[in-house]
Amino acid sequence: MKSPKMSRDVLFVPLYLRSFNVSEKIIVTLLIFISSVTVSLIPFACALTNTAEPTTNSIYSSEAELWRVFG
Repeated sequence: MKSPKMSRDVLFVPLYLRSFNVSEKIIVTLLIFISSVTVSLIPFACALTNTAEPTTNSIYSSEAELWRVFG
């Protein structure tokens, strides 16, 4: 992935300034696509693995049931 514009004294050249051949463009595109699909699937994976039922409090249908709990 070396660009003909790069000199030996330059440590970093941003991707948008480099010249890529076709195979490198395909590899970069595939890496971006795979990483974006992976990151977008994280919420679904977390939702599927966290299947614990939420705890709920009982709701009393009348005041008499509520006073019966208190005695």
